[in-house]
Amino acid sequence: MVQRGFSKFRVAAHAKVAADAVIARLTGRVVKPERVMASTCYSFISDTEAMHVASVHKYDATRNTLVPVPGAGGLSDQTNTQEGRYAEAWVDNIWADTLL
Repeated sequence: MVQRGFSKFRVAAHAKVAADAVIARLTGRVVKPERVMASTCYSFISDTEAMHVASVHKYDATRNTLVPVPGAGGLSDQTNTQEGRYAEAWVDNIWADTLL
């Protein structure tokens, strides 16, 4: 089954895990089976105010998929300008990480 709704942040994290596994295999290192990934998504509500939702997932070998970590993650209580500043920094970091 194809899962939908992955954030770009999470897609970038998956790409890093895949790249690390390929490099590990090519260099004779052991591929790390246990992975924990975070996902954060910001949405601007106005030009300066934003809110976020965050989640943390861990690989479950039995189910062969990522599952949410109980009690981890969360979401904004309300929109505000501080969240807007966090969102700007978040996107700057995603672009820098992706393009460098």
